[in-house]
Amino acid sequence: MTIKEIAKKALNHFKSRGYIFTPSEYEEIFCKIAKQYGVIIDDCNKIAKYLSKLDSKYQAIAKNYNIKNLDELLVFLINYINRENTSKEKESIEQLFLYVKRALDVIAILPIVKSKKIALKHLDFIKPYMEKEEYEKLRQEWIDFLDLFDASIVRRGAAYAGIKSEDALEVIDALIKRIEEGPDLSHLIDAIIYTLTPSYAPFMDDDIAMLKKQLQEDPTIILTKAFADDLRILTNKRIKLDKDELKQKLKDLDQIAERISIKIVRMLQKTAGSSKEIKIIADEIRNWRHEGQDFESIKEKLLTIAVSIDKELDEFSEEMKREDNEIERLKEKIKYLEKKVKKLSKEVKTDFLTNIANKKAIMEELKRQESSFKRYGTNYSVVFFDIDHFKNINDTYGHDAGDVILKSLGLLFKRYARDVDMIGRFGGEEFVAILPNTNIDGACKFAEKLRKIVEKTKFMYKNTRINVTVSGGVASRNETNSMDETLKLADERLYKAKRSGRNRIVCS
Repeated sequence: MTIKEIAKKALNHFKSRGYIFTPSEYEEIFCKIAKQYGVIIDDCNKIAKYLSKLDSKYQAIAKNYNIKNLDELLVFLINYINRENTSKEKESIEQLFLYVKRALDVIAILPIVKSKKIALKHLDFIKPYMEKEEYEKLRQEWIDFLDLFDASIVRRGAAYAGIKSEDALEVIDALIKRIEEGPDLSHLIDAIIYTLTPSYAPFMDDDIAMLKKQLQEDPTIILTKAFADDLRILTNKRIKLDKDELKQKLKDLDQIAERISIKIVRMLQKTAGSSKEIKIIADEIRNWRHEGQDFESIKEKLLTIAVSIDKELDEFSEEMKREDNEIERLKEKIKYLEKKVKKLSKEVKTDFLTNIANKKAIMEELKRQESSFKRYGTNYSVVFFDIDHFKNINDTYGHDAGDVILKSLGLLFKRYARDVDMIGRFGGEEFVAILPNTNIDGACKFAEKLRKIVEKTKFMYKNTRINVTVSGGVASRNETNSMDETLKLADERLYKAKRSGRNRIVCS
C-alpha cells in the first residue's frame, strides 16, 4: 500500500464520522493505518526514536506514560527536568565519596595484608567524578581479592577452638584461650587403661591402678617422652604376661589332648582287626614330645591323629551297626538329648520370644562391668527402653501383634548395637542396653539414635502398619555409688521420659 492510499483511508476515517480533525489527530490515525498494513514510515516512529536516546532511567519511567506524540513527550521531559535538583545530587555524590574513603580507611587497618594493600592503593587513587573505566578497574581488584579469599579457615579455627562463630576476632580469642588452657586429655585415660588391661593374665592391677592415678592427677603427662617410654614398658609387660598365660593354656590343652588320644587308642585296641594301624597311632602318640611346641603344632598333631583314628573307626562303626541295632537307637537318642540340652542351655540366658539376652544374662553382664569398674575404674552406662502405649497395641491388634513388635525390636536393637554392647529384654515391653567403657554423653547419643530408628521403622502385622515409639532413661555408673543405684537412676529417668510425653530420651 502506498502513502497516498494510507492518507486517503485516514481522511475517509474522519469523513465517515463527520469529524473535523486536528493535525495531531490525523497523524495518529495515519500512523495507525500504516502500522496495520505493515508500512514503515519514519515520521510515525519519531517518538520511539526520541525515547531511545533518553537515559535508561527515563526510558523505564516513560514506558508507564504511553507517550503517543511530541506534545506528550515534551510535557513528560519538562516535568522531570523541573524535578531534578543538581545541587542535591552533587551533595549526595560527595557524601558517597566520603563514605567510600572511610570504608577504605577501615579496611586499611584490618589484619589482612592483601585487602590492606588494595585499600591503601585505592585511597591514593580514588577521586570524585572518575571515569567509568577507572571505577571498573578498582572494582575488579576487589573481585579478584574475593575470588582468592578463603574464609573457611575461620570455620576450621572455630571447630578446633570448640565454638560456633564466623567472627575472626572471636575465633582468635578462643584459640588463644585454648592454647593457654592446654588440651583436654582426660577422655584418653579410660582408653589407655583399657588397652593395658591383659586379655588373659590378671596380674597388672597395681601397675594399672598407679598409672591411672598419675593420669587423673595430671593428664598432660600423656604428651611427655617419659610417659611414652612407660607406656611402651607396660605394653610389653602386658604382652609377655598374656603370652605366658596363653602358653600355659596351650600346654594344658596339649596334655588334655594326649590323655584323650590315649583313651581312644586304648578303646580301639580292644576291638578286633585294628591292631596294626592302632599300634602305629599309639607309637606316634607315645613319641610325641609336646614340650615347647606352639598351638599350631599341637593342632597339626591332633588333626593327624584324628584322620588316622577316623580311618579305623569307619570299619569299626560298620561292624557295630551290623551287630547291634540298639546302639544305633541309643546314638539317636543321645543326639536328641544333646540338642535339647544345648537349647535349654541357650534358653537359660536367652529370652524365648526375642532371642536376645534375658534378665539373668543382663544381670550377669552388669556384675562383670561392675567388677571392672571397681578394679580399674572403667566406666559403663545403662539404658532402659520401654515401648510407648504397648497395652494399646495389644488391645487393638491382639497379643500376637504385640509379640511381633517385641521380636522385631529385639532384632532392631541388636543390629545397631556394638559388638561389645549387650542388649536384652528385661521383662514385658522393657529392654535394657549395657554399654561398656561409655560415658553419659555417648550413651545418650546411642539411645537417641535407636529412638529415631524405631520411630522411622515400619512395623507390619498382617498387612497393617503399626506405629511404634519408645521412651528411654540413661544413667552412667560414675553418677552413682553402686550398680543397683545406676539401674534405679536409669529406671527413674525412663519414667520421667514417659511422664514428659513419651517418645523421648532423658539423660539427666
